[in-house]
Amino acid sequence: MDRRNFIKCASAAVISLSLPKMAFANSSKVTVFYGGPILTMNPTNDIVEAIVVEKDKIIGVGTKADMFKLAGDYANKVDLQGKTLTPGLIDGHGHYPNSGVYDLYYVNLNVPPLGYVACIADLQERLREKAKVTPKGQLIYGTNYNDLAMKEQRHPTKAELDDVSTEHPIFIKHVSGHLAVANSKALEIAKITPDTTAATGQINFETGLLAGTDPQRRFWDSDMPTIKIDYEEAIAFAGNTYASNGVTTANNGGSPTIDEFFLSCSDNGKLPIRVVVWPYAQVNDDITKRYKDKRSGAILDKNGKVILGAAKLFADGSPQGYTAYFSKPYYKQMSGKPNDYRGFSYFKSPEVLMERVKSLHDNGWQIATHTNGDQAIEDMINAYHKVLKDNPRDDHRHILNHCQFCRPDHVSRIADDNLIPSYFVTHTYFWGDIHRNYVAGPEMAAHISPCQSALKQGIRFALHNDTPVTPISPLMDVYSAVNRITSSGFILGEDQRIGVMDALRAVTINTARMYFMEDSIGSLEVGKKADLAVLSDNPLTMKPEDLINLKVLSTFVDGELVYQA
Repeated sequence: MDRRNFIKCASAAVISLSLPKMAFANSSKVTVFYGGPILTMNPTNDIVEAIVVEKDKIIGVGTKADMFKLAGDYANKVDLQGKTLTPGLIDGHGHYPNSGVYDLYYVNLNVPPLGYVACIADLQERLREKAKVTPKGQLIYGTNYNDLAMKEQRHPTKAELDDVSTEHPIFIKHVSGHLAVANSKALEIAKITPDTTAATGQINFETGLLAGTDPQRRFWDSDMPTIKIDYEEAIAFAGNTYASNGVTTANNGGSPTIDEFFLSCSDNGKLPIRVVVWPYAQVNDDITKRYKDKRSGAILDKNGKVILGAAKLFADGSPQGYTAYFSKPYYKQMSGKPNDYRGFSYFKSPEVLMERVKSLHDNGWQIATHTNGDQAIEDMINAYHKVLKDNPRDDHRHILNHCQFCRPDHVSRIADDNLIPSYFVTHTYFWGDIHRNYVAGPEMAAHISPCQSALKQGIRFALHNDTPVTPISPLMDVYSAVNRITSSGFILGEDQRIGVMDALRAVTINTARMYFMEDSIGSLEVGKKADLAVLSDNPLTMKPEDLINLKVLSTFVDGELVYQA
């Protein structure tokens, strides 16, 4: 299967594994898995012959003979038939269940192979189709348009959205999530005029382009007609897609925080996987009051499926959206930008940034900050370093989320302060060519997601997909970290490639540690939760370039089968 088909079918496993379903229906609460390589991800990366699960826990790991003896004569026996068993895969950052929301309620404006919009005319046609079935006056919401990957290589304009409809408010969001374009009707309802300014970010009334979170937030704080979303339906829908990709623990990265729906879905059985909630904390300390004495790793529900994570901040925006914050001007400037344009900080001032980090740190929070440009990363390393110096805290596990344009000098400083990068490594595939040719230039682009440099410094980093920005697929993270091949076939930063086992650890035990959950998930060890994934092949023996064809065949959460191809 080629890369295009892999991405188009990212949620569909196509190779069948004939697990004996009757085994899960008998009276025994003990199951032994055997018959294929079992990658434990324990501290020594042991590969074993069998494991035993009792109810929701792993009770034995070792040889087939020993595990059969431990399991007893009446245990369920699952023959892997040569397939590979790993811990359940863990997404280091995303916006679960937004992929379900997007699929069920919004208009997909992505470019091929993720969608069908190759040019602005295609984008308009997709929106017109939605307008035909949407009552006048109701909002039309489009997602994931990609300006640099469309034929025109520019953002759609307010006028082009007005050509679709002036009777519907239309709001379309960039693939990065950090920019949007609105038509005249939407701007009118949001009370945005030529004189409107943003506290942070930028508003271009003439084109309808909104850059940053503050301009977009004006829409949701206005009288904009909303799309009624059944979040329980979206959680179940997205959860099944995640499970089909081996994910047993997802992340809700503050966009939005919908704890009440996660809790209700945990109660009624509509939440098939775990989710770590990162509450948004850019403005004030309401989250400290909301969660009281709870902190990262705290279980919020009775079933152990909803977990509190870090407080979420944004230091900058998106490199492909030209809102990431760099120390030097963009390699090739966006039309209409001055030659010295280098993006911008999402904080009003360095003092505001420091106040936010200090307040959260002093209140005991783990902090996860969205950082893409090298200046944003620099600012956050400095802020983390200062609060840790002023108020030392063991095992803080503060996170640099995305951490894309991480300079060589940053890596050692990240190691020195025991910070955790969660790399959006599939940037190498999806936008590597754009970063190399437009955003940052060849030298800086070759060092995005510097996994090998991080390994050499002993950094235990995580990997993620930022779904719905890209389809959920930790195996695509593994492929990208190992190969660093762009969508055009160019190798971007060959010296930053890593081995398969290190990449697998970054989507299992390393991410569990980032979530303060390494004692319960992330590896196959006695006493841990029986969160498991069965893969179509052994990734350790495949050719690196063939990892893109690796599929998930079955997924288990708490020992229960939640997905089977």
